[in-house]
Amino acid sequence: MADRIILLGTKGGPRLTTGSSWPSSSVIEISGRPYVIDCGMGVTRQFVEAGFSLADVDTILITHLHSDHCLELGPFLHTTWVSSPKRQIKVYGPKGVRKLIDDFLAAMACDIEVRMADERQQDPRDMFAVTEYTEGRVFKDDLVEVDALRVVHPPLTETFALKVRGRKGMVVFSSDTSYFPPLAEFAKGADILVHEIMHRAGTERMCERLKSIKPNLMEHMIAGHTFGDDVGQIATAAGVGHLVVQHFTPGDDELTGPAEFEALVRQTWNGKMTVGYDLAEIALQDR
Repeated sequence: MADRIILLGTKGGPRLTTGSSWPSSSVIEISGRPYVIDCGMGVTRQFVEAGFSLADVDTILITHLHSDHCLELGPFLHTTWVSSPKRQIKVYGPKGVRKLIDDFLAAMACDIEVRMADERQQDPRDMFAVTEYTEGRVFKDDLVEVDALRVVHPPLTETFALKVRGRKGMVVFSSDTSYFPPLAEFAKGADILVHEIMHRAGTERMCERLKSIKPNLMEHMIAGHTFGDDVGQIATAAGVGHLVVQHFTPGDDELTGPAEFEALVRQTWNGKMTVGYDLAEIALQDR
């Protein structure tokens, strides 16, 4: 079975507009086992659209607790419970992810109790093995080793890039971060680097449109995200084999499309590159 990455949702930020992509979530599939990276809105539907069954859900990793990366974690877990046999699902996330899941299950107590009584479903509240991680080794199982690097995404301090080593090499997910040179060392020699990307002019237009509800949005974006030319610098310094850009900011600007994002990166990167889109597949090649 081919190992691959699937970008389930590629839009930066939580807003949805007509025709826009879904917010952040991805899958890295190793030997048929899917490892879900982030659970933004739409992850449940996109996971199924990618060809998986909810009975396939095994391991979930959350990079940080901004809503566009974790809003659908609870619903994803709950829908998996009501749709497939009960079994242990492993969830790894930063400090606070356990409370997020516990609070969601508490909010759904009525539905859970009714389904247990009426449909004879087993109690889901011991179904999820939750581990809160910090920088360093996250876990190792029979297929992969996963490590974390704390990146710069204020005001959150618990935001992590993830490095996944499997039978076909190494993949690094940047998470959300400003330009952060230590990420290049963390990703050194990676076969694939999946990195967020921001377009300056497009972001300025977006922030102007939203200034009545988010008057300091541009300051937030500059402090915690990476412009395209800096993404290229990270990939070049790391010497990665393949750069994949996603988590596009803006994700709904009519003047900022794939060509504009690629042009920024190409100022500083001349290697293999994929401009991501929802449900894009990137094969992991034999080394």
